[in-house]
Amino acid sequence: IYPVIELADLFYAHEYGWLDALVEATEGVLLRPEPGLRRVFKSGLTIRGYLARRGVVLKGLKIMMDHGINTNNFHEVFGLGKTPRSIVQVYSRLGVDLGIAYDVPARLYEQAIIDIAVDGYTGIDIDGEVRDVVVNIAKTIREQVPKPSRELARRLLRNHEVGLRELSRLSVEVTLRRLGEMLQYADEIGFNGLVSVIQGIYRDDVEYCVREAIELMAQYKNTALIAVGTGGRVLSSSDVDNIAYAISKIKEYSAKYGLKVRVHLLGASSPDVLPQYIVKDIYSADSLTPRKRAAEGKIYILKNGRLELVHVSRVRDHLCNCPACRRTELQKYVLDGSGKRKNDVRLVHNTFILMNYLNKVQDEDLTRWLTGGDGL
Repeated sequence: IYPVIELADLFYAHEYGWLDALVEATEGVLLRPEPGLRRVFKSGLTIRGYLARRGVVLKGLKIMMDHGINTNNFHEVFGLGKTPRSIVQVYSRLGVDLGIAYDVPARLYEQAIIDIAVDGYTGIDIDGEVRDVVVNIAKTIREQVPKPSRELARRLLRNHEVGLRELSRLSVEVTLRRLGEMLQYADEIGFNGLVSVIQGIYRDDVEYCVREAIELMAQYKNTALIAVGTGGRVLSSSDVDNIAYAISKIKEYSAKYGLKVRVHLLGASSPDVLPQYIVKDIYSADSLTPRKRAAEGKIYILKNGRLELVHVSRVRDHLCNCPACRRTELQKYVLDGSGKRKNDVRLVHNTFILMNYLNKVQDEDLTRWLTGGDGL
Protein backbone atom coordinates (compact mmCIF):
# COMPACT_ATOMS: atom_id res chain seq x y z
CA ILE A 1 0.00 0.00 0.00
CA TYR A 2 1.29 3.46 -0.98
CA PRO A 3 -0.49 5.79 1.46
CA VAL A 4 -1.51 9.14 -0.06
CA ILE A 5 0.12 11.83 2.07
CA GLU A 6 1.35 15.43 1.95
CA LEU A 7 4.98 16.53 2.03
CA ALA A 8 4.42 17.88 5.55
CA ASP A 9 3.70 14.35 6.78
CA LEU A 10 7.31 13.41 6.08
CA PHE A 11 8.53 16.33 8.19
CA TYR A 12 6.20 15.34 11.04
CA ALA A 13 7.31 11.72 10.72
CA HIS A 14 10.91 12.87 11.17
CA GLU A 15 10.11 15.30 14.00
CA TYR A 16 8.18 12.76 16.07
CA GLY A 17 10.42 9.80 15.34
CA TRP A 18 8.26 7.59 13.16
CA LEU A 19 9.83 8.01 9.73
CA ASP A 20 11.73 4.74 10.07
CA ALA A 21 8.47 3.02 11.07
CA LEU A 22 6.83 4.36 7.90
CA VAL A 23 9.73 3.04 5.82
CA GLU A 24 9.36 -0.35 7.46
CA ALA A 25 5.60 -0.44 6.93
CA THR A 26 5.47 0.37 3.23
CA GLU A 27 7.53 0.45 0.06
CA GLY A 28 6.49 3.98 -0.82
CA VAL A 29 4.12 6.94 -0.56
CA LEU A 30 2.06 8.87 -3.09
CA LEU A 31 2.19 12.67 -3.30
CA ARG A 32 -0.15 14.97 -5.20
CA PRO A 33 0.32 18.57 -6.38
CA GLU A 34 0.11 20.73 -3.23
CA PRO A 35 1.60 23.97 -1.86
CA GLY A 36 4.48 22.16 -0.16
CA LEU A 37 5.69 20.89 -3.51
CA ARG A 38 5.58 24.40 -4.98
CA ARG A 39 8.45 25.37 -2.69
CA VAL A 40 10.40 22.28 -3.67
CA PHE A 41 9.89 22.89 -7.38
CA LYS A 42 10.94 26.55 -7.15
CA SER A 43 14.05 25.60 -5.20
CA GLY A 44 15.35 23.54 -8.10
CA LEU A 45 15.98 20.63 -5.74
CA THR A 46 14.54 17.16 -5.85
CA ILE A 47 12.13 16.19 -3.09
CA ARG A 48 14.84 14.11 -1.44
CA GLY A 49 17.35 16.95 -1.75
CA TYR A 50 14.89 19.45 -0.28
CA LEU A 51 14.14 17.16 2.65
CA ALA A 52 17.82 16.43 3.25
CA ARG A 53 18.62 20.15 3.55
CA ARG A 54 16.15 20.24 6.41
CA GLY A 55 17.58 17.20 8.12
CA VAL A 56 15.12 14.64 6.81
CA VAL A 57 17.02 11.81 5.16
CA LEU A 58 14.68 9.69 3.07
CA LYS A 59 16.11 6.23 2.52
CA GLY A 60 14.30 3.10 1.46
CA LEU A 61 11.04 4.84 0.59
CA LYS A 62 9.87 5.25 -2.99
CA ILE A 63 8.03 8.41 -3.97
CA MET A 64 5.12 8.06 -6.37
CA MET A 65 3.29 11.13 -7.62
CA ASP A 66 0.16 11.81 -9.61
CA HIS A 67 -0.77 14.92 -11.58
CA GLY A 68 -3.87 15.85 -9.60
CA ILE A 69 -6.42 13.59 -11.21
CA ASN A 70 -9.62 15.23 -9.99
CA THR A 71 -8.37 18.72 -9.10
CA ASN A 72 -7.18 21.62 -11.24
CA ASN A 73 -4.23 22.84 -9.18
CA PHE A 74 -1.26 21.71 -11.30
CA HIS A 75 -0.72 25.20 -12.77
CA GLU A 76 -1.24 26.85 -9.38
CA VAL A 77 1.41 24.66 -7.76
CA PHE A 78 4.05 24.47 -10.48
CA GLY A 79 3.35 27.52 -12.65
CA LEU A 80 3.09 25.38 -15.78
CA GLY A 81 0.21 24.53 -18.06
CA LYS A 82 -0.92 20.97 -17.51
CA THR A 83 0.32 19.06 -20.54
CA PRO A 84 1.89 15.63 -21.03
CA ARG A 85 5.35 17.18 -21.38
CA SER A 86 5.05 19.52 -18.40
CA ILE A 87 3.92 16.67 -16.14
CA VAL A 88 6.96 14.60 -17.13
CA GLN A 89 9.12 17.69 -16.56
CA VAL A 90 7.74 18.07 -13.03
CA TYR A 91 8.18 14.37 -12.21
CA SER A 92 11.77 14.43 -13.43
CA ARG A 93 12.73 17.67 -11.73
CA LEU A 94 11.26 16.57 -8.41
CA GLY A 95 13.14 13.29 -8.69
CA VAL A 96 10.16 11.02 -8.03
CA ASP A 97 10.59 7.30 -8.53
CA LEU A 98 7.20 6.79 -10.14
CA GLY A 99 4.86 9.22 -11.89
CA ILE A 100 1.28 8.52 -12.95
CA ALA A 101 0.67 9.22 -16.65
CA TYR A 102 -1.80 11.90 -17.73
CA ASP A 103 -4.93 9.82 -18.11
CA VAL A 104 -8.62 10.63 -18.51
CA PRO A 105 -10.42 8.87 -15.62
CA ALA A 106 -13.61 7.71 -17.31
CA ARG A 107 -15.00 5.93 -14.25
CA LEU A 108 -14.49 8.98 -12.08
CA TYR A 109 -16.46 11.01 -14.60
CA GLU A 110 -19.43 8.69 -14.20
CA GLN A 111 -19.61 10.14 -10.69
CA ALA A 112 -19.29 13.66 -12.11
CA ILE A 113 -22.27 13.01 -14.39
CA ILE A 114 -24.37 11.93 -11.42
CA ASP A 115 -23.26 14.99 -9.42
CA ILE A 116 -24.27 17.37 -12.23
CA ALA A 117 -27.58 15.59 -12.83
CA VAL A 118 -28.50 15.79 -9.14
CA ASP A 119 -26.88 19.03 -7.93
CA GLY A 120 -26.24 20.96 -11.14
CA TYR A 121 -22.48 20.97 -10.53
CA THR A 122 -19.60 18.71 -9.52
CA GLY A 123 -16.49 19.22 -7.42
CA ILE A 124 -14.54 16.96 -9.78
CA ASP A 125 -12.37 18.78 -12.29
CA ILE A 126 -13.39 17.39 -15.68
CA ASP A 127 -10.78 17.05 -18.40
CA GLY A 128 -11.46 19.55 -21.18
CA GLU A 129 -11.26 16.88 -23.90
CA VAL A 130 -14.32 15.03 -22.55
CA ARG A 131 -16.15 17.83 -20.71
CA ASP A 132 -18.83 18.29 -23.39
CA VAL A 133 -19.66 14.57 -23.38
CA VAL A 134 -19.95 14.50 -19.58
CA VAL A 135 -22.12 17.63 -19.40
CA ASN A 136 -24.40 16.51 -22.25
CA ILE A 137 -25.15 13.16 -20.60
CA ALA A 138 -25.93 14.92 -17.32
CA LYS A 139 -28.21 17.42 -19.08
CA THR A 140 -30.10 14.61 -20.78
CA ILE A 141 -30.75 12.95 -17.42
CA ARG A 142 -32.00 16.24 -15.95
CA GLU A 143 -34.33 16.65 -18.93
CA GLN A 144 -35.80 13.25 -18.19
CA VAL A 145 -36.17 13.94 -14.47
CA PRO A 146 -35.57 17.56 -13.40
CA LYS A 147 -34.61 16.73 -9.81
CA PRO A 148 -33.52 13.10 -9.65
CA SER A 149 -32.27 11.46 -6.49
CA ARG A 150 -28.70 10.22 -6.58
CA GLU A 151 -29.84 6.62 -6.83
CA LEU A 152 -32.28 7.42 -9.66
CA ALA A 153 -29.61 9.37 -11.54
CA ARG A 154 -27.30 6.39 -11.21
CA ARG A 155 -29.95 4.09 -12.69
CA LEU A 156 -30.80 6.51 -15.49
CA LEU A 157 -27.12 6.82 -16.37
CA ARG A 158 -27.07 3.12 -17.27
CA ASN A 159 -29.65 3.83 -19.99
CA HIS A 160 -27.32 6.27 -21.74
CA GLU A 161 -25.09 3.68 -23.34
CA VAL A 162 -24.44 5.75 -26.47
CA GLY A 163 -23.11 8.66 -24.44
CA LEU A 164 -21.17 6.41 -22.05
CA ARG A 165 -19.60 4.55 -24.94
CA GLU A 166 -18.49 7.85 -26.43
CA LEU A 167 -17.03 8.87 -23.07
CA SER A 168 -15.32 5.50 -22.66
CA ARG A 169 -13.70 5.41 -26.09
CA LEU A 170 -12.70 9.08 -26.10
CA SER A 171 -11.16 8.73 -22.63
CA VAL A 172 -9.06 5.81 -23.81
CA GLU A 173 -7.99 7.51 -27.03
CA VAL A 174 -6.89 10.68 -25.22
CA THR A 175 -5.17 8.64 -22.49
CA LEU A 176 -3.19 6.68 -25.10
CA ARG A 177 -2.28 9.75 -27.15
CA ARG A 178 -0.92 11.46 -24.05
CA LEU A 179 0.92 8.32 -22.97
CA GLY A 180 2.75 8.17 -26.29
CA GLU A 181 3.84 11.79 -25.96
CA MET A 182 4.91 11.32 -22.35
CA LEU A 183 6.93 8.19 -23.09
CA GLN A 184 8.78 9.93 -25.89
CA TYR A 185 9.62 12.98 -23.79
CA ALA A 186 10.48 10.87 -20.73
CA ASP A 187 12.91 8.92 -22.89
CA GLU A 188 14.50 12.16 -24.12
CA ILE A 189 15.16 13.51 -20.61
CA GLY A 190 15.92 10.18 -18.93
CA PHE A 191 12.87 9.77 -16.68
CA ASN A 192 12.21 6.04 -16.28
CA GLY A 193 9.37 5.98 -13.78
CA LEU A 194 6.31 6.67 -15.92
CA VAL A 195 3.29 4.58 -14.90
CA SER A 196 0.71 4.10 -17.64
CA VAL A 197 -2.96 3.93 -16.64
CA ILE A 198 -5.64 1.60 -17.97
CA GLN A 199 -8.99 3.31 -18.44
CA GLY A 200 -12.32 2.52 -20.08
CA ILE A 201 -15.87 1.84 -18.97
CA TYR A 202 -16.59 -1.00 -21.40
CA ARG A 203 -14.50 -4.11 -21.79
CA ASP A 204 -13.67 -3.61 -25.45
CA ASP A 205 -12.24 -0.19 -24.59
CA VAL A 206 -10.37 -1.62 -21.61
CA GLU A 207 -8.76 -4.25 -23.81
CA TYR A 208 -7.94 -1.64 -26.46
CA CYS A 209 -6.32 0.54 -23.80
CA VAL A 210 -4.30 -2.39 -22.42
CA ARG A 211 -3.10 -3.56 -25.83
CA GLU A 212 -2.05 -0.13 -27.07
CA ALA A 213 -0.50 0.96 -23.76
CA ILE A 214 1.62 -2.16 -23.49
CA GLU A 215 2.71 -1.89 -27.11
CA LEU A 216 3.78 1.72 -26.46
CA MET A 217 5.57 0.88 -23.23
CA ALA A 218 7.40 -2.05 -24.82
CA GLN A 219 9.05 0.34 -27.29
CA TYR A 220 10.89 2.06 -24.44
CA LYS A 221 11.45 -0.47 -21.66
CA ASN A 222 11.53 -4.13 -20.66
CA THR A 223 9.72 -3.75 -17.34
CA ALA A 224 6.87 -1.50 -16.29
CA LEU A 225 4.37 -0.70 -13.57
CA ILE A 226 0.89 -0.37 -15.06
CA ALA A 227 -1.97 1.11 -13.06
CA VAL A 228 -5.64 0.17 -13.30
CA GLY A 229 -8.04 3.07 -12.73
CA THR A 230 -10.91 2.48 -10.30
CA GLY A 231 -12.63 5.87 -10.14
CA GLY A 232 -11.47 6.25 -6.53
CA ARG A 233 -14.72 4.96 -5.06
CA VAL A 234 -16.06 2.04 -3.07
CA LEU A 235 -16.04 -0.80 -5.55
CA SER A 236 -19.19 -2.55 -6.70
CA SER A 237 -19.19 -6.18 -7.84
CA SER A 238 -19.14 -5.02 -11.47
CA ASP A 239 -16.16 -2.76 -10.71
CA VAL A 240 -14.33 -5.74 -9.24
CA ASP A 241 -15.13 -7.81 -12.33
CA ASN A 242 -13.80 -5.07 -14.60
CA ILE A 243 -10.59 -4.80 -12.60
CA ALA A 244 -10.13 -8.55 -12.89
CA TYR A 245 -10.73 -8.33 -16.64
CA ALA A 246 -8.19 -5.52 -17.04
CA ILE A 247 -5.59 -7.50 -15.10
CA SER A 248 -6.20 -10.60 -17.22
CA LYS A 249 -5.63 -8.56 -20.38
CA ILE A 250 -2.50 -6.96 -18.93
CA LYS A 251 -1.10 -10.45 -18.33
CA GLU A 252 -2.09 -11.56 -21.83
CA TYR A 253 -0.64 -8.63 -23.78
CA SER A 254 2.47 -8.18 -21.63
CA ALA A 255 3.38 -11.78 -22.44
CA LYS A 256 2.71 -11.13 -26.13
CA TYR A 257 4.92 -8.03 -26.27
CA GLY A 258 7.63 -9.34 -23.93
CA LEU A 259 7.09 -6.67 -21.29
CA LYS A 260 7.54 -7.67 -17.66
CA VAL A 261 4.67 -5.95 -15.86
CA ARG A 262 3.57 -5.33 -12.30
CA VAL A 263 0.04 -4.10 -11.63
CA HIS A 264 -0.79 -1.10 -9.45
CA LEU A 265 -4.35 -0.34 -8.34
CA LEU A 266 -5.23 3.36 -8.31
CA GLY A 267 -7.32 4.55 -5.39
CA ALA A 268 -7.87 1.38 -3.36
CA SER A 269 -10.51 2.92 -1.10
CA SER A 270 -12.28 -0.34 -0.22
CA PRO A 271 -9.60 -3.02 0.28
CA ASP A 272 -11.94 -5.36 2.12
CA VAL A 273 -14.02 -6.03 -1.01
CA LEU A 274 -11.13 -7.25 -3.16
CA PRO A 275 -11.23 -11.03 -3.60
CA GLN A 276 -8.17 -13.28 -3.42
CA TYR A 277 -8.09 -13.90 -7.18
CA ILE A 278 -7.51 -10.17 -7.77
CA VAL A 279 -5.22 -9.47 -4.81
CA LYS A 280 -2.73 -12.14 -5.90
CA ASP A 281 -2.11 -10.27 -9.18
CA ILE A 282 -1.73 -6.78 -7.68
CA TYR A 283 1.78 -5.67 -6.79
CA SER A 284 0.83 -2.35 -5.17
CA ALA A 285 -2.02 0.07 -4.60
CA ASP A 286 -2.31 3.66 -3.45
CA SER A 287 -4.90 4.71 -0.93
CA LEU A 288 -5.98 7.83 0.94
CA THR A 289 -7.65 5.57 3.50
CA PRO A 290 -4.71 5.08 5.96
CA ARG A 291 -4.06 8.84 6.20
CA LYS A 292 -7.72 9.86 6.27
CA ARG A 293 -8.66 7.39 8.98
CA ALA A 294 -5.58 8.37 11.00
CA ALA A 295 -6.72 12.01 10.99
CA GLU A 296 -10.14 10.85 12.19
CA GLY A 297 -8.56 9.12 15.18
CA LYS A 298 -9.38 5.68 13.79
CA ILE A 299 -7.31 2.55 13.31
CA TYR A 300 -7.84 -0.77 11.61
CA ILE A 301 -7.76 -3.96 13.61
CA LEU A 302 -8.30 -7.58 12.77
CA LYS A 303 -10.96 -9.29 14.85
CA ASN A 304 -11.84 -12.91 14.20
CA GLY A 305 -10.12 -12.67 10.85
CA ARG A 306 -12.15 -9.66 9.75
CA LEU A 307 -11.01 -6.10 9.13
CA GLU A 308 -12.63 -3.56 11.47
CA LEU A 309 -12.25 0.20 11.79
CA VAL A 310 -12.50 1.59 15.31
CA HIS A 311 -11.85 4.90 17.05
CA VAL A 312 -8.87 4.68 19.39
CA SER A 313 -11.08 5.66 22.32
CA ARG A 314 -12.68 2.21 22.04
CA VAL A 315 -9.42 0.28 21.99
CA ARG A 316 -8.34 -1.55 25.16
CA ASP A 317 -5.33 -3.78 25.85
CA HIS A 318 -3.98 -3.12 22.40
CA LEU A 319 -1.38 -5.63 21.22
CA CYS A 320 0.04 -5.21 17.72
CA ASN A 321 3.31 -6.05 16.00
CA CYS A 322 3.21 -3.23 13.44
CA PRO A 323 6.29 -0.96 13.21
CA ALA A 324 4.53 1.76 15.23
CA CYS A 325 2.72 -0.18 17.94
CA ARG A 326 5.61 -2.41 18.91
CA ARG A 327 7.50 0.70 20.09
CA THR A 328 6.06 2.07 23.32
CA GLU A 329 6.92 5.68 22.54
CA LEU A 330 5.05 5.47 19.21
CA GLN A 331 2.14 3.33 20.38
CA LYS A 332 1.11 6.11 22.77
CA TYR A 333 0.74 8.39 19.73
CA VAL A 334 -1.25 5.74 17.86
CA LEU A 335 -3.72 5.48 20.73
CA ASP A 336 -3.94 9.23 21.47
CA GLY A 337 -7.33 10.41 20.21
CA SER A 338 -6.40 14.10 19.99
CA GLY A 339 -5.87 15.81 16.66
CA LYS A 340 -2.17 16.59 17.18
CA ARG A 341 0.02 15.89 14.18
CA LYS A 342 2.29 13.55 16.14
CA ASN A 343 -0.67 11.17 16.28
CA ASP A 344 -0.67 10.81 12.51
CA VAL A 345 1.67 7.90 13.14
CA ARG A 346 -1.63 6.00 13.01
CA LEU A 347 -1.20 6.02 9.23
CA VAL A 348 1.76 3.65 9.73
CA HIS A 349 -0.42 1.25 11.69
CA ASN A 350 -3.28 1.51 9.20
CA THR A 351 -0.99 1.03 6.20
CA PHE A 352 0.62 -2.01 7.78
CA ILE A 353 -2.70 -3.65 8.66
CA LEU A 354 -4.22 -3.00 5.23
CA MET A 355 -1.12 -4.16 3.42
CA ASN A 356 -1.03 -7.44 5.25
CA TYR A 357 -4.77 -7.87 4.87
CA LEU A 358 -4.41 -7.49 1.12
CA ASN A 359 -1.51 -9.91 1.10
CA LYS A 360 -4.05 -12.46 2.29
CA VAL A 361 -2.00 -14.12 4.96
CA GLN A 362 -4.22 -16.80 6.49
CA ASP A 363 -6.70 -15.04 8.78
CA GLU A 364 -5.98 -17.09 11.91
CA ASP A 365 -2.21 -16.74 11.56
CA LEU A 366 -2.45 -13.03 10.77
CA THR A 367 -4.73 -12.28 13.72
CA ARG A 368 -2.50 -14.25 16.09
CA TRP A 369 0.64 -12.60 14.72
CA LEU A 370 -0.69 -9.01 14.89
CA THR A 371 -2.71 -9.03 18.07
CA GLY A 372 -2.13 -12.14 20.13
CA GLY A 373 -5.89 -12.08 20.58
CA ASP A 374 -8.82 -10.07 19.34
CA GLY A 375 -7.12 -6.67 19.65
CA LEU A 376 -9.78 -5.11 21.87
